[in-house]
Amino acid sequence: MSGRGRGRAADSSAWNPTGWWWCLDHGRAENPPDAPGHRRLGPYDSAEQAAHWRQRLDERNEAWDESDRRWTAGR
Repeated sequence: MSGRGRGRAADSSAWNPTGWWWCLDHGRAENPPDAPGHRRLGPYDSAEQAAHWRQRLDERNEAWDESDRRWTAGR
């Protein structure tokens, strides 16, 4: 792990006390976030939603890819 950001306070400019973030540095859901804004994803409504961000991303991308395949086939 690199020492980037070590010793600096987390960027809380987008902090939402009721939200959860997925920390790319620690690989876990956090509230409050413990990493700078560019190293976290969110906010999410729950720790579970934050933990499943990748699954939701993959599902959304597959749906968009399928939509593109249908659109292309109809041309």
